[in-house]
Amino acid sequence: MKKIIGLLIISFFLISHSYAETRFEKDLRILSKYNFFVDNEGNPYELDQNIDKDKTIILIYSHGSGGKERVLQLCKNSWYQIPPTVYQLDGVKIKNFTIKTYQLCKGARGFSQKDADLFWGTYDKNNQDINSVLDLKDENGVSLINKWKGSIQEKVIKLKIDEFKEKGFNNIVLSGHSAGGWDSLVLKSNFPSEIDGVIAFHPARSGKFAKTKKPHRGWVNWRNYKISMIKVEKLENVLVFSHEKDKYENPKTSKFLSNSNNVRFIDVSDTKCKSKLTTGGWHGITLTKCFADKDPKRKEIIKYLEEIF
Repeated sequence: MKKIIGLLIISFFLISHSYAETRFEKDLRILSKYNFFVDNEGNPYELDQNIDKDKTIILIYSHGSGGKERVLQLCKNSWYQIPPTVYQLDGVKIKNFTIKTYQLCKGARGFSQKDADLFWGTYDKNNQDINSVLDLKDENGVSLINKWKGSIQEKVIKLKIDEFKEKGFNNIVLSGHSAGGWDSLVLKSNFPSEIDGVIAFHPARSGKFAKTKKPHRGWVNWRNYKISMIKVEKLENVLVFSHEKDKYENPKTSKFLSNSNNVRFIDVSDTKCKSKLTTGGWHGITLTKCFADKDPKRKEIIKYLEEIF
């Protein structure tokens, strides 16, 4: 009897272990609690199951980064939640289409400490040459660059796009602030046929780069790599908002976007709205209620959507 019980326990352990969640899967499950459609007053709602999918535009919003590689970003505070500039579009008619705005909480974790030590240690030993780390793999043969937080969070967005596509929604527009806007541009340039457009609010993925007078060589090389991930020549139907006082990226540091004929670049430096600490100062001026309600350049979003649909 004891042997039988022992075998059952071992069998149970093996079965349970085989179905154990990966860290990424666990993160997705936790973050899913903060994913939902949001109406034009900022309230979450369930999508009507009988909705005409062919005449629906799913506008997916993704937030900026908290900057911490090993911390799960839960969308509990306003910084991570869909802003008025986006959710006020819910229910708006664009020709024969109706917009449905969706908040995506994408804050999955990136490098473990072991991954980070190997990645950045190798980077520094090789004079901050980005090519020295692109082929690095962990003990399971997984590319470390694909475990970086930026790559992981792009994966979260892509999985959500795939999910909507599988449900029959084929009109997908990405919107996002800061890292969320940057990730959206990366995905649009790599999967142009799957994403109809992008509305990027102050896209950035390199910390306070615009504010720094003498950035470190390693920082510049890493930023240049992240810029290379956005294949600007393959971008189309892209709308970008930027402000000259943004300490992360501004119109000058974003010339790789503003100088492109593939990008509609909107400089909002002349806005009459005041920056707020809760939305990141000038880095998040387009996220404020003031911008959504009063700034005339908010209307560029509707014009843009009318052109691409």
